[in-house]
Amino acid sequence: MERIVIYRDRQELQSGDLNSTQEFARTSLDHIVRDAVEPGRGYVGFAVTKTAATEVTLSPGRLYANGAVHDRNENVVIDLFNALPFLTRRRVAIVTFGQSVDTDVQPRDFLIDAEAGTTEPQSVAMENLRRAEVSTVAGVEGPDPSYPTTDANVTVIAYLLLDTTGVTGIEHWAPTQLPNLRAVANRVTALENWRGQISGQVDTLRTDLSALADRFLAVALKNEIVDLTQQLDELRQRVFEPGAYIYYGTDHFLNEEGTDTDHPDYDAVVGEGIRFAIAGTQTSPLSLLNPNNVFIQNASGFVLPKFSHGLRMDLTGYTGETRMAQYTFETTEVRQLTRTRERRRFGSTRTVCTNSTWWRQGQFDMVLGVFQRDGETWQVTNGLPDTMPNGQRIPNGNVHWVRLTQFWIDVYLEPYWDRVASTATINGQQVAQTFLNSQDGWLSQVGLFFSRKAASGDVTLMVCETEFGMPNLNRVLSRTTIPVADILVGANSGGAGLPSLIETKVAIAPTYLVAGRRYAIVAVTTGDHYVAMTNSDNGVVQGTFFVSTDGAFFAGNLVDDLKMRLYFAKFERTRVSIEMTALQLAGGILDIDILNEAITPPACRTDFEVQVNGAWVPLDGAPNGPNLTGLPAILPLRVTLTGTTDLMPGLGLTGSQAIVSRTKTTFTWVGKTRTLGSATTSVKVVTDLQAFDEAEHDATVTLLTGVALDGTETADVIEDVVLVDGTVRRTSIFNVTSVTTYAVKIVGSTVSAASTFHVAELIEFAQS
Repeated sequence: MERIVIYRDRQELQSGDLNSTQEFARTSLDHIVRDAVEPGRGYVGFAVTKTAATEVTLSPGRLYANGAVHDRNENVVIDLFNALPFLTRRRVAIVTFGQSVDTDVQPRDFLIDAEAGTTEPQSVAMENLRRAEVSTVAGVEGPDPSYPTTDANVTVIAYLLLDTTGVTGIEHWAPTQLPNLRAVANRVTALENWRGQISGQVDTLRTDLSALADRFLAVALKNEIVDLTQQLDELRQRVFEPGAYIYYGTDHFLNEEGTDTDHPDYDAVVGEGIRFAIAGTQTSPLSLLNPNNVFIQNASGFVLPKFSHGLRMDLTGYTGETRMAQYTFETTEVRQLTRTRERRRFGSTRTVCTNSTWWRQGQFDMVLGVFQRDGETWQVTNGLPDTMPNGQRIPNGNVHWVRLTQFWIDVYLEPYWDRVASTATINGQQVAQTFLNSQDGWLSQVGLFFSRKAASGDVTLMVCETEFGMPNLNRVLSRTTIPVADILVGANSGGAGLPSLIETKVAIAPTYLVAGRRYAIVAVTTGDHYVAMTNSDNGVVQGTFFVSTDGAFFAGNLVDDLKMRLYFAKFERTRVSIEMTALQLAGGILDIDILNEAITPPACRTDFEVQVNGAWVPLDGAPNGPNLTGLPAILPLRVTLTGTTDLMPGLGLTGSQAIVSRTKTTFTWVGKTRTLGSATTSVKVVTDLQAFDEAEHDATVTLLTGVALDGTETADVIEDVVLVDGTVRRTSIFNVTSVTTYAVKIVGSTVSAASTFHVAELIEFAQS
């Protein structure tokens, strides 16, 4: 205590001395509470429960107000019958305030004659109590009632929602609830434990980043690889090109450009080589075996492991409000991108072809050739080359592919593309907040704070990419509508004069955001709504608040930011296996081709597995993959997603296709007809045969001649050379008599559909 009363032996003791002793103690305790616990207002206890249709009961509690502690040690029953709305609904605030009252009245004798010792009894209060009084404040009745306005001298305990029948909802008001020191200590301990767990990883980040930068100095850039590939193509052409010729050409068989698919003899598959024809096939979409799987969440056909919403960015504080209706009403066409795709192909026919390297050469659009579904028409083909994150333009630069014996995988590295996109027209006033995303993650929920709202006017919420630091509505990643009835608005309350803003949490389709990129949250509405602003955490958001006029975004406020919260998916498990509907093909399956929307972040895995002889085996390169030589007619299928609690892969079911097939033991390929400017007497055809085994395989090259291609020429000379990688380079020379029209025909065969080869490349030239 700062002050004490001094007592001495044989000193007169007056009532004021005893009262001062208590007053000094109370004052010191007030100082401790105000200085160390709560300088403003807060409450403890006062749990509100519904005990009848129009009645609630508050448990005992205490009010802390400017250092003083006011107590209420008995239950308080509140009857709300008189506050019920007549037609719609009403919100009622339960508030508390403190007052000092004299209580505990007792009869006491007072000395009225000291000499005679005469006393007189009086009833007096023996206790001064700081009492917490409880009251109610009713709001205005309405279909979507607002929160009642409360005086600055009272503290809100809870808000009640009433309809014509009674109490329908109780909302305890956490902003004015006094935190418990034990709970705070537990949170601090948890933070210290967490710091101890990650300190070893975080403290070495600077060294790790330096080492990583060092390694990248020795890595060739993609554009350098493209340049080398183009130069190699020129060198190859000069090596094989004869000194004088009538026609010279090559075919890498990456597409059907050089193939006559309409020829009656044609029966083959062209895809990174000439491959054996299909004997039987079945196409079906990927679908869940158990749609009620509790370990996953299916959002409109896109599957993620089960998750909760974890707060990752919180813009605290409050500096004012912005009226959205003050800006120009606009009609804007937005373009929404779609998730990119992954493709996995498995089977004995998937022999590795060296010509896949030529995807980098820049002549072929790999995205169109690999990721387009059968019969699908793309709205945007983009052409070549891809635009990289650093702005470079590189042929097929965003495609990553792996070719192993029996297993091929193709992944588009960007999470969203405009190869398939949709457009929509949005009307209203627009505001936006850009932010820098510091970590990879799935944005799953956005928290907005509206300080006022109109009676009508839904809000369209979009997540989009940015261009030159401004929102780019041509690259929208997610679009959600917030009904006006779901917009929450708080009441003005609190000693600091800040609005008691209520967060409007908007769940969105999980949207993958890449670390290190700037995105924008865009809100569009026709309603007269007000959004809360803040400038307390500008360093956290690293962005700008924008408004739109005439379709062009400009910096409307370089100081304040939109008050918001961003929640990212927090996953329950780091590994989830999802069983899918089984693959089926009458006559047996030898080849699997799965194409679907998918996003597999760094450090995560997506593995497809099939069940063979009772065991789950992942689709993988030989000899690790499943053995399908037994031609199973039914293959149980599952997908295993592996990652962390912060980041997991996602799998698309909508628009997916799983093609199962088996091949014939023969193929016939026919090339485009060559019409020469002058007659030729010699045609040389060079073919590269890969995975070719003379004991099991056969390949014959012939020429179809004549205007109707009804003549056949066999090779006069056949020479085979085995290259270092095992490729058989077969040269077929045809000595013909004055031919001006011809086409190359290749016929292949194998002893078993489980043992195949492919023609990787063709070089042909005609000489006079």
